[in-house]
Amino acid sequence: MRSALTSALLVAALLADSRIAAYYLVLAAIPACATAALGYYGELVDGSADAETGALNVGLSTLALLLCLISAAARTNGGAALGVTAVVAALALFSLQFGVWTALHVSRERIVASLRSRA
Repeated sequence: MRSALTSALLVAALLADSRIAAYYLVLAAIPACATAALGYYGELVDGSADAETGALNVGLSTLALLLCLISAAARTNGGAALGVTAVVAALALFSLQFGVWTALHVSRERIVASLRSRA
């Protein structure tokens, strides 16, 4: 999943002891999130994206990118509370994206069909 690096950086920013380290971790998450959003958009334009979730992945990753930018801007101006809230919201969007992917790719029918094909 493309958003795993961004999620790891954002979780590390939440767990960071100093504000400076958290700020730089959020700054490092911005290009990773932008790369994921552009990758999903490229798949949507090429037609190789999932039919069910192609546009949803683009939207969720773009909103997460916007929240990362808000968090970095808020941390620059001393708004630690807004910065933390934006990071948590971005992580919630990535969790929603992962939940949708899991619901579509890990269903009972697919697991049963996979087990039957192996037997």
